[in-house]
Amino acid sequence: MPVLHVALQEGFDNDTVVVRVNGRQALAQDGVRTRRQIGLAGSVEVEVAEGAATVEIALPSRGLSATIPLVLPGPRYVGVSVDREGIRHRLSTEPFGYL
Repeated sequence: MPVLHVALQEGFDNDTVVVRVNGRQALAQDGVRTRRQIGLAGSVEVEVAEGAATVEIALPSRGLSATIPLVLPGPRYVGVSVDREGIRHRLSTEPFGYL
């Protein structure tokens, strides 16, 4: 089974974050905060079957949520950031680099 990596990147500021993959909770964490030195707030890895997958990200305290449809074996790395306009994501077949 492929491993799907979800990285919480820029814009998190003491947030509650819930990540679901294919309807199953993969992460529920309070106090998520981006480390500005490296641009990373946290991450989660989930084994998923090949084919279609859905990643749901929610920040309940901000009233924000997003659904990211994927087709595997396509991108296995999802970078999630938050800005004034909402939740943004980027997909990659390679790991994101953090210093």
